[in-house]
Amino acid sequence: MLADLHAHTWFSDGTLSPRALLERAAARGLTHLAITDHDTTAAFESIEPDWIAGGLQLLRGVEISTLWERQEIHIVGIGIDCANATLQALLQDQQRLRRDRAAAMDMSLQKAGICGLMDYLATLPCTAVGRNHVAQFLLDRGIARSKEHAFKNFLGDKGKYAASARWCSIEEAVKAIRTAGGIAILAHPNRYRISNPALRRLVSEFAAAGGEGLEVSYSNLDADRLDHLASLCLANGLWASTGSDFHSPGSHWMDLGKFRLLPARCAERAIWLHPGWPGCARNEMRVTLSGA
Repeated sequence: MLADLHAHTWFSDGTLSPRALLERAAARGLTHLAITDHDTTAAFESIEPDWIAGGLQLLRGVEISTLWERQEIHIVGIGIDCANATLQALLQDQQRLRRDRAAAMDMSLQKAGICGLMDYLATLPCTAVGRNHVAQFLLDRGIARSKEHAFKNFLGDKGKYAASARWCSIEEAVKAIRTAGGIAILAHPNRYRISNPALRRLVSEFAAAGGEGLEVSYSNLDADRLDHLASLCLANGLWASTGSDFHSPGSHWMDLGKFRLLPARCAERAIWLHPGWPGCARNEMRVTLSGA
């Protein structure tokens, strides 16, 4: 079993269409894939109904941006009902916040004589615009040397054209995911710029809010950190999840399925053993791709 439960399409900040993502997942031998675009489930509306049962199991998912102690924290939901009104109302609010943030960045850019951001964003297939799109705009215009340079100098917290968004709380995200029948998972916990004591507090508060899973294994994670996350997961009674956080084929270190196996001590707490996993199966889409 190779379950990648965290991947993105061009409906948020990925570069591949849903079909291209599924083709890549099949080619890389995945058994389960969750599409978890940022604050949108639009990808699932584009999947053709004649993609019938096959070897790859696609789980409906989402990744929701939240705010915790002034930090942006991401919560993945898998096995969700995309038609759930509570979840969609929250996602619509999140998408509005994203558009408002982009508009604020556009105003700052225009004051600096850099025009065209909103027109550029309107050409993209995404329904949840993010800073990554703005970084690409700056790169295409020759203003930034790389996306890393764009974030460090222009779009990060202290960047020249930075703008913030007042995301929902962890509690709101978890509640919406669970109301939609899904399992809430704390994404890539070691990527947040917080201390180890703060991380322990974050995981504890996430669990107290009804969160049920922790990404223990994901791309570009060393063995020591993997072991530490496994300890955090088990200490808080959470289920261990896996996911690459795939965005683009160009990021080889974050390719689909490219992460370490869960530690042996997590074997009985693997997310696919969660009591709600059969519920997730009801929300799976079994996909066969012609020519895959």
